[in-house]
Amino acid sequence: MRRTFCALALALTLALVCAGCSSTGAEADAGAVEVPELVRAPNESTQPNQLEVSLEAREARKSYISGPSTAVWTYNGTVPGPLLDAKQGDELVVHFHNSLPEETTIHWHGVRVPAAMDGTPRMQDPVPPNGTFEYRFTLKDPGLFWFHPHVRSDEQVEKGLYGVVRVGGSDEPTSDRESILVLDDVNVMPDGSLPTYLDDESKMLGRQGKTLLVNGAASPILHWRAGSLDRFRIVNVANGRFFNLSLPGYTWRVIGTDGGLIPEPYDTERLLISPGERYDVLLVVHGEPGTRVTLVNEPYERGHDTGKEDPMPVADFIVTGEAPLSGRVLPQGFPKLERLQDGTVDQRLVLNEDLHNGELVFTINDATFPDVPLIDVPAGSMQRIEVQNDSKMDHPFHLHGTFFQVLTTNGEATAPERLANKDTVIVPQMSTLKLAARFDEPGGWMYHCHILEHAEGGMMGEIDVAPLR
Repeated sequence: MRRTFCALALALTLALVCAGCSSTGAEADAGAVEVPELVRAPNESTQPNQLEVSLEAREARKSYISGPSTAVWTYNGTVPGPLLDAKQGDELVVHFHNSLPEETTIHWHGVRVPAAMDGTPRMQDPVPPNGTFEYRFTLKDPGLFWFHPHVRSDEQVEKGLYGVVRVGGSDEPTSDRESILVLDDVNVMPDGSLPTYLDDESKMLGRQGKTLLVNGAASPILHWRAGSLDRFRIVNVANGRFFNLSLPGYTWRVIGTDGGLIPEPYDTERLLISPGERYDVLLVVHGEPGTRVTLVNEPYERGHDTGKEDPMPVADFIVTGEAPLSGRVLPQGFPKLERLQDGTVDQRLVLNEDLHNGELVFTINDATFPDVPLIDVPAGSMQRIEVQNDSKMDHPFHLHGTFFQVLTTNGEATAPERLANKDTVIVPQMSTLKLAARFDEPGGWMYHCHILEHAEGGMMGEIDVAPLR
């Protein structure tokens, strides 16, 4: 028995190690599906420079794994919802209908919109069952953005309510292929259902599922051509899971993040993406036909011993038998960004976790939403916001309505090559970030941890931007 146990243990260890290895001549797993293409929403407008679409939030069923299907909530019947594909300067018009049994909204994550279009209860009455609402705004910035509810977000997003907005710019980099990868996870029960309760671990870390998804598919494959310059636009829509992506034999050439392209691309072996963040990367494919490489989610210590988790395969990339391409070169730079000026701290936010009457809560300045004090700022003002994380876990901080730049981390200035416009950033445990943001759009704006269970558990606040008089 001991010999058998040791053999099984060795086999398991080799399987984990080889999950990140490449091999030649490997065949796709039986039943594996290609990474699904997102369904593009048809344009109902005949006007130039306008994308007009209809979105219906409705119930459906989806098979994530073998066995019974899962009851899900969708936009237009798919998880992820439809891709809204537009270009910078277009007007987006969305005719929204709520066919769900409870109220909901659409928040346009990362899109700079008028406050009345932001989809938060602060500025919009939730859309009731069988109700409608029209969202209408101009797409000011190129980049990859996403949309999801801002009512009971932890439950509604977990059920499948999310979709992607791609806004093309005038200086998009050249690539042979561009793929959007929407990363998520689910915890499917034997009867096909998703858990409706929060256990202690889910309250602390956010809901994390055992099944990782790429564009709604578990363990998919992606065929690519040797020599091809491939662009991947990646968004993490998971409630609580951080994706720490590695692809053995490759480094990621990071060319953009939340707010679009960055002036100085950089290379990294691990691409860490917290809930709500987006990354734009390029790779030049190499290898003989049949070479297979597994995209792996590596352990990452974001607090409470999460670094001890096992690596998890995400997808398999397989080189096709097509004739290799040649001469592809990774870009070295893009137009410069305006660097926001440093200065005296205007606002201080302290993030923490605590027990109130035996219940785990997440606080900002020792208060939970809606009792976190309102911040008032004048329209057009530059604000330096110090975000101090006194808890023993990382928190992805998300700001609505504008982009920010990270000026310093624990007092150390951000390197010029890492200058980026962001709307979501990881604030590491026991660390302090200093951010700069310009608030041009009047109205009420949210800020919160994008581990959705933390936001619903109190780690959320509001900023009022008053018009200049």
